[in-house]
Amino acid sequence: MLGWLAELNDERRRKIVFVVDTADKNVWRILDVSANRAAEGMRTLEDVARLVREDSVAALWIKTMRHDFAAAVSKLSRVNRLAARSTETDAGTSHTLEGESSRTDWRAIVSAACERVGQSLRCLEEFSKLVDVASSNEFKSLRYEAYDTLAQLELRWTRDGGLQTARLYLLINCSLPIDDFAAEVRRHAEAGVDLFQLRDKDCDGGKLVAFARAGVNALIGTDSKLIINDRIDVALASGAAGVHLGQSDMSLADARRITGADLWIGVSTHDIEQAIAAESGGADYIGCGPTFPSQTKSFSEFPGLKLLTSVAERITIPAFAIGGIDERNVGEVVGAGIRRVALSSAIHKSSNPLETVAAIKRSLLAE
Repeated sequence: MLGWLAELNDERRRKIVFVVDTADKNVWRILDVSANRAAEGMRTLEDVARLVREDSVAALWIKTMRHDFAAAVSKLSRVNRLAARSTETDAGTSHTLEGESSRTDWRAIVSAACERVGQSLRCLEEFSKLVDVASSNEFKSLRYEAYDTLAQLELRWTRDGGLQTARLYLLINCSLPIDDFAAEVRRHAEAGVDLFQLRDKDCDGGKLVAFARAGVNALIGTDSKLIINDRIDVALASGAAGVHLGQSDMSLADARRITGADLWIGVSTHDIEQAIAAESGGADYIGCGPTFPSQTKSFSEFPGLKLLTSVAERITIPAFAIGGIDERNVGEVVGAGIRRVALSSAIHKSSNPLETVAAIKRSLLAE
């Protein structure tokens, strides 16, 4: 079992055996197995982030977690861990269940790795109490941090549901009679609108919920989705796909605590720092702008195409350019590296809204 000890001189061998004997070898063996299992899980997740998803933000989350974990493990005696290691006498190495030998896709690998990390940290927390209480407390803190980080990671990679292919995002309100509203939503979806945002500051909650439900129902059978501006309660009550937050609204972290995995969360951003913060905070998509002067909202400053170029270079989640975009200038947006736009007046004030939708969609999809 410890054949490698024979290669050491007698004095070094006596020292190592003495150290191992200061605590139950089985405890060190469990600590060693758990540390290896957690490290393997984290490395698996980091490889998926880097090489499958090409997600630099998620890769940084995992790398940071992995480095914090390595620092905690380094406080446990590596000599004791190595001396207690013995795969040949591990009673579990020959046991393989059917589910362990197959994975449907990379998402299944991610889920398994996340579970592996959490379970291993729990074992480390419990068994390190027998050798070093301070280390146990450190593993406990890491376990709680890992639960949150890994949950955000899985949600980030499994919530896509159409966001990755969405190009055209239309802002709508409750100004029409509800039946006309639903019919218009359906027509625009069939013309090429991928996402709708119900935004009406003058509308009470009850009316918003009624219109939101009408919009959700109108989109059944299409690939388009409805998102609610600001109101998480309305989004959850109506069955909408997501909620959109401004910089002065509820924080992204607090919104996620309420929504869990049930809603996409989008965030308005007006500079590259806000865009980076939204992505690293777990936003599913961002709006970036204003790009040009708009008939819908007034702004004192316009980050413009420069912001779009920065976002295209540094942000990996879907980013929708917003502000004054229409058929005449959408080519400039595409030229800046962004192929997703959020519109309002360009559609609603068009003499032929459905043709305008189709024309702008073609511009966004053109190579």
